[in-house]
Amino acid sequence: MSNTSDAVLGIATEYLGPAAITLLERQTKFHLGGLSFTDIGPEHCNELSRWVGLASAMFIEQDLAEELAEKIRRLSP
Repeated sequence: MSNTSDAVLGIATEYLGPAAITLLERQTKFHLGGLSFTDIGPEHCNELSRWVGLASAMFIEQDLAEELAEKIRRLSP
Protein backbone atom coordinates (compact mmCIF):
# COMPACT_ATOMS: atom_id res chain seq x y z
CA MET A 1 0.00 0.00 0.00
CA SER A 2 1.07 3.55 -0.62
CA ASN A 3 1.32 6.10 2.18
CA THR A 4 -1.78 7.76 0.77
CA SER A 5 -3.86 4.59 0.67
CA ASP A 6 -2.79 3.81 4.25
CA ALA A 7 -3.90 7.28 5.36
CA VAL A 8 -7.22 7.10 3.50
CA LEU A 9 -7.95 3.63 4.88
CA GLY A 10 -7.21 4.80 8.41
CA ILE A 11 -9.60 7.72 8.07
CA ALA A 12 -12.35 5.68 6.40
CA THR A 13 -12.14 2.86 8.94
CA GLU A 14 -13.04 5.34 11.70
CA TYR A 15 -16.36 5.93 9.94
CA LEU A 16 -17.09 2.65 8.14
CA GLY A 17 -15.30 0.00 10.17
CA PRO A 18 -14.21 -3.12 8.29
CA ALA A 19 -16.42 -2.19 5.31
CA ALA A 20 -14.05 0.70 4.51
CA ILE A 21 -11.59 -1.29 2.41
CA THR A 22 -14.32 -2.72 0.17
CA LEU A 23 -15.90 0.68 -0.40
CA LEU A 24 -12.53 2.29 -1.14
CA GLU A 25 -11.48 -0.44 -3.55
CA ARG A 26 -14.78 -0.21 -5.47
CA GLN A 27 -14.80 3.59 -5.66
CA THR A 28 -11.19 3.66 -6.84
CA LYS A 29 -11.68 0.93 -9.44
CA PHE A 30 -14.86 2.36 -10.95
CA HIS A 31 -14.24 6.10 -10.66
CA LEU A 32 -10.48 6.51 -10.97
CA GLY A 33 -9.94 4.73 -14.27
CA GLY A 34 -9.41 1.23 -12.92
CA LEU A 35 -6.63 2.31 -10.57
CA SER A 36 -5.94 -0.05 -7.68
CA PHE A 37 -6.68 1.46 -4.27
CA THR A 38 -3.24 0.45 -3.04
CA ASP A 39 -1.65 2.62 -5.76
CA ILE A 40 -3.42 5.93 -5.09
CA GLY A 41 -1.42 9.07 -4.43
CA PRO A 42 -2.32 12.48 -3.02
CA GLU A 43 -3.28 13.61 -6.52
CA HIS A 44 -6.23 11.17 -6.46
CA CYS A 45 -7.70 12.24 -3.12
CA ASN A 46 -9.85 15.11 -4.37
CA GLU A 47 -11.76 12.94 -6.86
CA LEU A 48 -11.83 9.93 -4.53
CA SER A 49 -13.29 12.05 -1.73
CA ARG A 50 -16.21 13.00 -3.94
CA TRP A 51 -17.14 9.39 -4.66
CA VAL A 52 -16.50 8.17 -1.12
CA GLY A 53 -18.79 10.91 0.19
CA LEU A 54 -21.60 9.86 -2.14
CA ALA A 55 -21.21 6.12 -1.56
CA SER A 56 -20.74 6.27 2.20
CA ALA A 57 -23.91 8.38 2.61
CA MET A 58 -25.85 5.20 1.82
CA PHE A 59 -24.46 3.59 4.98
CA ILE A 60 -23.82 6.40 7.46
CA GLU A 61 -25.47 9.73 8.22
CA GLN A 62 -25.03 12.45 5.60
CA ASP A 63 -23.08 14.78 7.89
CA LEU A 64 -20.63 11.99 8.76
CA ALA A 65 -20.24 11.08 5.08
CA GLU A 66 -19.44 14.72 4.30
CA GLU A 67 -16.94 14.84 7.18
CA LEU A 68 -15.26 11.66 5.90
CA ALA A 69 -15.06 13.07 2.37
CA GLU A 70 -13.55 16.33 3.63
CA LYS A 71 -10.84 14.52 5.60
CA ILE A 72 -9.88 12.54 2.50
CA ARG A 73 -9.97 15.68 0.34
CA ARG A 74 -7.49 17.38 2.69
CA LEU A 75 -4.89 14.78 1.72
CA SER A 76 -4.80 16.17 -1.82
CA PRO A 77 -2.04 18.61 -2.80
